Amino acid sequence: MQKKITLRKTIAIVKLSLFFIWFWPLPQDASKRKVLCMKLYQYVSILLTIAVIASMTYALIKNLDDPELVIKSSLGLFPCSHVIWNILCHIAIYQRLQCVTFKMENACALIKSHEEAIVQRDYIDKCAHFYGFCITLFYMSLFALFVGPILLDEPLPAPADFPFDASRQPLRAITYIHQIVVGLLIAAHLCVNAFMALLLWLVSARFKLLIEDLRTITSIYDFMKCIQKHQQLLEYAKEVTLAVRPFALGTVFFSTVSLIVFGLIFITGVSLALKIQCVFLAVSALLEVFMYAWPAEHLIYISNNIAQIAFETNWYEKSESFRKNLQMIILRSQKPILVVLPCGLPSLSLHYYASYLSTIFSYFTTMRIMFEEQKDGAGRN
Repeated sequence: MQKKITLRKTIAIVKLSLFFIWFWPLPQDASKRKVLCMKLYQYVSILLTIAVIASMTYALIKNLDDPELVIKSSLGLFPCSHVIWNILCHIAIYQRLQCVTFKMENACALIKSHEEAIVQRDYIDKCAHFYGFCITLFYMSLFALFVGPILLDEPLPAPADFPFDASRQPLRAITYIHQIVVGLLIAAHLCVNAFMALLLWLVSARFKLLIEDLRTITSIYDFMKCIQKHQQLLEYAKEVTLAVRPFALGTVFFSTVSLIVFGLIFITGVSLALKIQCVFLAVSALLEVFMYAWPAEHLIYISNNIAQIAFETNWYEKSESFRKNLQMIILRSQKPILVVLPCGLPSLSLHYYASYLSTIFSYFTTMRIMFEEQKDGAGRN
């Protein structure tokens, strides 16, 4: 019999997926020594990633006459840059991320059995398999990176070049291990999307539990507790969206640039093997954005739904004070919780994701037409 994925197991799996990059915030009472070690580890990770970027950039510049190698090198630059972006964001907003994570873990630790059943039914059972698939896909891509040089008879997993002879041992082994370590960093940083989605989903779950409390209130005391919970949830949700924003921006930006490059690959005469590889990478890039859009859409709906549920209570049988407090909840729920991307970009939602897909396909169609016109013009000449 298959074991059920519970709330605590879900948190443990996400935390484990981030183990290699030390991304899950430390407890608030962690010693200064642990915090210092974490920061040093992140700085070392940045240096390792920059070294890989430098080697791929050198290979790109050195082989500008080889379009396939240029494209391969370009594909490696985007995920490496994404790693550096995530680490810098983690350093910049660490205090906020630590605070919202601590509150999330504390809420999950204090959750009651009937509340956990609601979260299990409405959230874990519906979302766990998708995010588990995404985490598995990210690390399986790393496995492909491991075996690539063996199957394709290539010296290194990623296309790179050096101003020295790296084909001899032990330099070849060192550069190979170096690229594999950075590959692990990339796979783990892609799992940051699951961590951010977890924060958003559990905010929605707490709004769902508040809705259940509103449906069962029997006294003014219960109602006042709901008002207090709602106020606290609004403040917490705002902190979560602010913590998620920079990571979502990085994912949208690097996924978009990668998808544009994938479009260029399909309209140029590169090998079939590279095109097949790009199909899987394109699916991963689209999944990354969807990992944010789905919980963001649900958060909009559930936070706005509080007003409707509050209105459905027997307010007409209650006192004037009760109706005034009810009106306060309804007014505060009129403005939904949005994950607004910085730099003037729209808020994340399924509607945004649909327009995102439409824009990507529009770019691809435009590039294909331009490439065909250029090819026809060259043929006439």
